[in-house]
Amino acid sequence: MMERATIDILPECLIEKIVSYLSFEDAAKMSILSKTWLRSWFTHPNIEFTYPYSGRNLELMDTIMNRYRDEKIPIDKFELSYSFYSQVSQPIDKWFYIALQNGVKYVFFKGLDYSWSIFTILTAKSLTELVLECCTLMPISFSSGVTNCNSLRKLSLTRVKLDEDMLQTLLNCCPLIVSFIFNQCWGLEKIELLNLGKIKSISIKTRRRDQLVKIQAPTLEHLTYDGCLLGKLDIVEYQNLKSLDISHMKICDGFLQNIISALKDLKIQSCKGEEEIDSSNLESLEYTGYKIPKLKVARQLKHLIFNHYCSGSLKAAWFYNLRKFLSNSTSCPQVSFWFSQCNEINLTDLQLHHGVATPKVDVLNVDCTWRNGECPTFLDALLWSCHPRRLNILSTSATFKCFINRLIYMKNIYMKNLCQYSPWHGQLELKGAQVYIFDDNTSESWHSVELNREELSPDMPFYGEYSFLLDW
Repeated sequence: MMERATIDILPECLIEKIVSYLSFEDAAKMSILSKTWLRSWFTHPNIEFTYPYSGRNLELMDTIMNRYRDEKIPIDKFELSYSFYSQVSQPIDKWFYIALQNGVKYVFFKGLDYSWSIFTILTAKSLTELVLECCTLMPISFSSGVTNCNSLRKLSLTRVKLDEDMLQTLLNCCPLIVSFIFNQCWGLEKIELLNLGKIKSISIKTRRRDQLVKIQAPTLEHLTYDGCLLGKLDIVEYQNLKSLDISHMKICDGFLQNIISALKDLKIQSCKGEEEIDSSNLESLEYTGYKIPKLKVARQLKHLIFNHYCSGSLKAAWFYNLRKFLSNSTSCPQVSFWFSQCNEINLTDLQLHHGVATPKVDVLNVDCTWRNGECPTFLDALLWSCHPRRLNILSTSATFKCFINRLIYMKNIYMKNLCQYSPWHGQLELKGAQVYIFDDNTSESWHSVELNREELSPDMPFYGEYSFLLDW
């Protein structure tokens, strides 16, 4: 009784506010607390249904929607998902009609191979965002005409079947959209986004390797494109483009040169082709690939993230190029490497390259899949390339012990403050380090150990996660 009294003492307006932040399902669970909580759930502005249910639950969903219709309860968000072939179009069509009549602003629909007329939804004058997944917009007839939806600002299509005519008609009747997502849709030979007068953000992931994407959008500011390895991207009128995120595409000659003068943020992931990047106007660069790119630099980047896959043996020149590349940024939050093998590095060659200051890195992630363990010169060369504040490694226990040995060696150099040492050793003085080992068998997954060989357990797992906090 005391708990019930405490719940009921809350003002009804506060309960309504609390319920509005809950999901439809969670609000339903809270409705058993009191009549006030039940009334708040009855007027919840966000409706979420997931199908399949039993016939009884389908009837319950229909009853809920009828109550919203009869009492004219406002609906802000309507989400409906079902995941198997079913003949339930009649109640679904009715529920959408009720949502439209009650002023819905956001609609999410996911239905396996469900075919319906999107233009019925677009008749709503209140609709600002429409998200469709795993349904078909074909076949469709335009004989009854198409009404513009001037309220729609965001449109998202994922794994939706449609053709070129349908896409163009859809975009033409939504002239004021500012955000468009087109993810692995099918039924099109090419994707053309033309004459989008208000668009600010476009995200495209193609389904076919040879699919052409052409974009004409002078107001476009942010573009994300995944080309499925062989896709072709053609951008026309890009004078306001500030951010470009491209992945899995072949970068043709001249593509970046033509577009990069307008960019502030560039992200490249697993692309082929052009290796030199003019970063004169860039503020941020995130690069993932198999090579260290060359930069034309007129000023330093403010932000750099670098992810690199190394599949073969490396030489001293690679580490020098890495150091030079990372030095192009005033802030380098994260660098990640995947090494399939390690090999001895001629450290004498690196002594010839002291013109570039050692870049600082916040986090250096190293995934080592080699099995031979001991590669001290390889690790020395890596830590000569950059000085990470935090070093995370995923490796065998033998490789981890090799890291420990080298860090102890570097710390001893600093502590002894030797008067005579080679220029190489002077680059690798380490003031201190904290070591952490991940163990999923304990309540605290990460536990610290001292930076000495005696603290290492002889029964360490063959492969594990390790982390170092380094003070250079």
